[in-house]
Amino acid sequence: MIIDCHVHRYPEKVSKDPVAFAESRGEKHWLQLVAPKGKASIQGWANGSEMRNDMEAGGVNKVAMLGWYWENPETCFEHNRWHADWLKEDSEHFLAFAATHPLGGNQSIEDLKRARDSGFHGIGEIMPTVQAFSMQDPEWRRIVEFAIGEDWPVNFHVSEPVGPPHAGRIPTPLEDFQWLAETYPELKIILAHWGGLLPFHELNPFIRETFGNVWYDVAASPLLYDSKIFRAVVDAVGEDKVLYGSDYPLLLYPRIQKNPDFESYLIEINESGLNQRELKKILGENFSDLIGLPKENSIHEA
Repeated sequence: MIIDCHVHRYPEKVSKDPVAFAESRGEKHWLQLVAPKGKASIQGWANGSEMRNDMEAGGVNKVAMLGWYWENPETCFEHNRWHADWLKEDSEHFLAFAATHPLGGNQSIEDLKRARDSGFHGIGEIMPTVQAFSMQDPEWRRIVEFAIGEDWPVNFHVSEPVGPPHAGRIPTPLEDFQWLAETYPELKIILAHWGGLLPFHELNPFIRETFGNVWYDVAASPLLYDSKIFRAVVDAVGEDKVLYGSDYPLLLYPRIQKNPDFESYLIEINESGLNQRELKKILGENFSDLIGLPKENSIHEA
């Protein structure tokens, strides 16, 4: 079984007119990413049926729909309502993480409780820089403690600290994740996009011990790194800490790709030099164990 731990899904009202949606809700950062001025967008769109068709074509069995790191709490609440509705329609193929914002205070906690009762499995993506809060903010720490109580992982959007300029590369203080991992060793932390290459710091024995509760997803890797990164990171931290995610429906190969798909990236991963044991863990087993899927839904040999 293959599980993609990092996809995004939006309703038709958003995909038809993302500019109007973003402007009506004051979501300037998201708009900059999906509809950049003066250049082509790499944002693709897919409804539930299209996503399932692409999953079948790529051999993907389940996907985890992530919330976005919205700038306003109300947009987080709205996004979670979309996810709850889609889980009611199809919980066989779709899992859900909750969008959240500490500026929502008690409303954010109550919304997370509703997400829990709707069958969600975690929180994220989160990005403190865009969402304008500190990792040590008391309201954010309430959310962290809620996640610990539910045994939920939290997925963070992490930008690479160096590289070509692009709208998604927002400064991300990597020290914040060290503080979080040290302060809340019970919290399951997922650092998206290879954690901005933070896994290589685990070659330091102190960080390796501190980061026992940290995993790295590989979403959007073709836009950022050479495929050699798979072998390099697995050699640095082990296959148990790497999670397959695509960032579907993002166009990961924009020079040759007109429509989103799962298959292209999975081909790259399978040709990246990993052995079958490593692929089995990364492509689904690790994430299944992390979110506690029942054993009958976990990875098994065909």
